[in-house]
Amino acid sequence: MKISEVSERTGVPASTLRYYERLGILQAGRSPNGYRDFDDSHLERLDFIAAAKRLGLELPEIRRLLELADDGTCTGVKAALQPLLAEQIAAVERQLRVLAQLQEQLREARDHVDGCPDSDEPCRSECAFRAFAGSAVPED
Repeated sequence: MKISEVSERTGVPASTLRYYERLGILQAGRSPNGYRDFDDSHLERLDFIAAAKRLGLELPEIRRLLELADDGTCTGVKAALQPLLAEQIAAVERQLRVLAQLQEQLREARDHVDGCPDSDEPCRSECAFRAFAGSAVPED
């Protein structure tokens, strides 16, 4: 099938397919007229790439996994994938901690703002967000 058909079936833009080809993670055959020629194995490979990207893996990591899948065994892929997934889990856990802290700060800010009196006067320094100017969400 042609690149436009693969793009239509997978939702992956043709420009991305060509980029993957330049990176060496997707290698299409060529028809006699020079057009890229894809088959179902390419669709399977694109599914693998999409799943890995959804898990937060970067293209160099995905390339390494594909090389292992092409030349090695499932055991080799599994051994390479386990630490990558562990790193992603740790990163998500860090993000969740930061988001939980931000959520708490937002609740405190909301409660603080709710407690400020309504007034037609200029806003005093203890009102609104000024009370939280020194509060920062910690970086990981």
